Amino acid sequence: MLGQLRKDVGKYIDSYIGKPIAKTGIHPNAITTLALPLAAIAAYYIYIHSWLAAFVVMALSIFIDNIDGAVARAQHTVSKWGSYWDVMVDKHVEMIIYLGFALGGYPLLAFLAAVLTMLNSYAKPSVAIRIPLGNADWPAVGERADRLLILLIGVLLSVPYPTIGGYDTIMLTLAVVSVACLIGDFQRMMFAKGLILNYQKTGKKQMVRR
Repeated sequence: MLGQLRKDVGKYIDSYIGKPIAKTGIHPNAITTLALPLAAIAAYYIYIHSWLAAFVVMALSIFIDNIDGAVARAQHTVSKWGSYWDVMVDKHVEMIIYLGFALGGYPLLAFLAAVLTMLNSYAKPSVAIRIPLGNADWPAVGERADRLLILLIGVLLSVPYPTIGGYDTIMLTLAVVSVACLIGDFQRMMFAKGLILNYQKTGKKQMVRR
């Protein structure tokens, strides 16, 4: 849903943010790691229902996630370990945020969102251990950018509108995230089925175009 927008914004981040920060000598992995304490702070604000503060810190944590790669490219320090660390930190950041929602009074919906998020993330590597697979985004909704955008919008909306249509705004937000992930899970499974069946017929590596 947001793939093209992310690419366009990424070009500006590389030029106007990544290169200046790269000159400071800060290692990209250190920038990546900074997202963890920020996520913990955001979770605390979610727990106490300080929604505006939660929005600001969540946005900052997400921003950090988008500049570490830009810094790595500017410093020519892109590595497989850095890529792996970035992905693992991303997953921990999301789980920490969902923990904040769970402790803040939304345990069931936070649990559903977290579980469906993990299922969403596992669809691609599960295929990769069965057939050779090219590394690219899959055509499905509910990817990380979608989930975080929904969460940010919902948290911000809850400041002026604690309820929408008689329903708690945060509850609706987590429900939308869960539904988006559920739809995305089925899309990914159907897409994976096509890749696997095609590989069985052709024996060729399955390349997914961005």
